[in-house]
Amino acid sequence: PQMSDDNPFVIPEMDPTLRKQIQECNWQVVNVTTPANYFHVLRRQIHRDFRKPLIVTAPKNLLRHKECKSNLSEFDDVEGHPGFDKQGTRFKRLIKDRNDHKEVEEGINRLVLCSGKVYYELDDERKKSERSDVAICRVEQLSPFPYDLIQRELKRYPNAEIVWCQEEPMNMGAYSYISPRLYSAMKTLGRGTFEDIKYVGRAPSAATATGFLTVHVQEQSELVKKALQPELIKFP
Repeated sequence: PQMSDDNPFVIPEMDPTLRKQIQECNWQVVNVTTPANYFHVLRRQIHRDFRKPLIVTAPKNLLRHKECKSNLSEFDDVEGHPGFDKQGTRFKRLIKDRNDHKEVEEGINRLVLCSGKVYYELDDERKKSERSDVAICRVEQLSPFPYDLIQRELKRYPNAEIVWCQEEPMNMGAYSYISPRLYSAMKTLGRGTFEDIKYVGRAPSAATATGFLTVHVQEQSELVKKALQPELIKFP
């Protein structure tokens, strides 16, 4: 994502087709979390009448994850099927919270934004802890950044604290790319400053992983719990 050439402090024109935003970027980076979204991002790439490189960072871990599944209707584009809406089945740049929230949910105190397989651990922990005041949204397309959909979710949860959660160390993963763009989206809506974006993930590190399974599991458990519990978060 750090090699993407879009300006993080300028929200581009978000026309209905999104062609302009994608054409002005050097490439696309996605981290998909469902089979249907994987299918649709590849189909979108083939059916376009222009070409932009597509980087897919989805890990092989999701190939065997029991919760990583899609209904057949989510692949179909036939009107009348359960997965069909007015725009048909398509690639989702952002997947909203799995709960059936209204257009405005004032009772949600925390909006956790994440990307990739950490979502499933966050959702599992939310079920175990019965946190009905937490919403979890998946950013499936990292670059170009889905400003319009992020702002839609910010409006949906007007009282929510904003959290970015990732598994990687702070100096890796998507945080350094996401944070200034998320700030730009928040600033336009009057939702606070850069410091209002709470980071949950591993501390900065020169290594991509600890190298010890027990330490890795402990770190993973702690960051998932921290993402859902306000009292555990300290910035950065």
